[in-house]
Amino acid sequence: MTDLSTNPQNSDNLQEISTSLNNIKNQMEIQNERIDQKLTQNLSTIAKNNSTQSSANTTIQHKGLGGFWWTYFLFGLPGFLSGLVVLLILIIILFGSLFGNQGSEQAMENSSFVLKKLNENSNSNGILIYDLTGAITTGGKNSTSADRTSGIYTDIVESDFAQIKKNSEIKNVVFRVNTPGGEVFASELLGDMIGDLLRSKQQQQAVFYFDQIVASGGLWASYKNPNYVVASPYGETGSIGVRTGLANFSKLADNIGYKELVIKSGANKDYGNPLREPLPEEVSFVQKQVNNSYDKFVGIVATGRKLEIAKVRDFANGFVYENSVAKGFGLIDELGSIDLAVKKAAGNSGLGDNYTLWEIENIINPFSELLGGIGASTQIGKNLVSGSNILSKISPTNLKNGTMYAIDETKIN
Repeated sequence: MTDLSTNPQNSDNLQEISTSLNNIKNQMEIQNERIDQKLTQNLSTIAKNNSTQSSANTTIQHKGLGGFWWTYFLFGLPGFLSGLVVLLILIIILFGSLFGNQGSEQAMENSSFVLKKLNENSNSNGILIYDLTGAITTGGKNSTSADRTSGIYTDIVESDFAQIKKNSEIKNVVFRVNTPGGEVFASELLGDMIGDLLRSKQQQQAVFYFDQIVASGGLWASYKNPNYVVASPYGETGSIGVRTGLANFSKLADNIGYKELVIKSGANKDYGNPLREPLPEEVSFVQKQVNNSYDKFVGIVATGRKLEIAKVRDFANGFVYENSVAKGFGLIDELGSIDLAVKKAAGNSGLGDNYTLWEIENIINPFSELLGGIGASTQIGKNLVSGSNILSKISPTNLKNGTMYAIDETKIN
């Protein structure tokens, strides 16, 4: 066995190898230091570049936000200005309705109207022009103030008259009438209310101005009390008569296969049933009612206009006449403008030519007027919801494109 450590030559070789290995090690350490320095330098450069790029991006971003804010401002400015204009209009309407006419209007306590002054006069006492416009009907208690010009509702008239009675400055009333007539009961009631108002003002005669048309129940109410009538030369008056109808849909019901079993306790309990022919005794009964009402109507006209009943029957045939013809019959006292009626009422009240003249003006909430469509919109919304609920119950698998379907919602479970 050879021992290398004891061989001098081998010792020299080992020394050379050791020296070579140390040199290699030193070179590798130097190279590693250079690599580390280069790597550190590169990383530092990369970090510096990233920092610079981030700063530039931030600057660009801030500039971009500034541009967006300016764009938002430009696009939002018209909407802001429009909203401001609408707000100003609402304020003007509100304050105008509250304060704009204080000098010419007189508020009535607990009333839906004000008295609009039509002239300037030193005498605070005067005449009120009260409009009776539209069909005469009962009810109207829950109606809006706008209904005063769309119909003659007895509840509204009663409420208005109660307020007029309390106003001591109103000495007399001119009733400006424009009506095609209406219910017999409502016409009777209206005549009674006019008479009651006259008595509260200590007047013996009601003064009327017949405008475009006064027919049927309008004459009934007007002539029920002592009266004086001024009429427009261009209007019409008449239709003195009474009518009713008995509808008969029996053939229509047969055609569609509809039948109805009526259980009643008297032979004529269901008279007027539109699903059968009226019996002769039923027609006779209704005709007697109509005749009785007609006779009463003729009597009111004759008494109110101081005419003979026979003379009234001559023209009380349901026709409507021009006011010049109606004046010849005795239904009108004179033709002319409403000023004549006002002067007559002032004379009856002992006011002469020194009086204030008012007319009724509705109190209207401007916001209610502007937002009046909300109710309709809400109803549309309800209809849409209802339609959506119905459609949700329909299976789309049986529906064909390009086909229109009708939906009977009563048959949808």
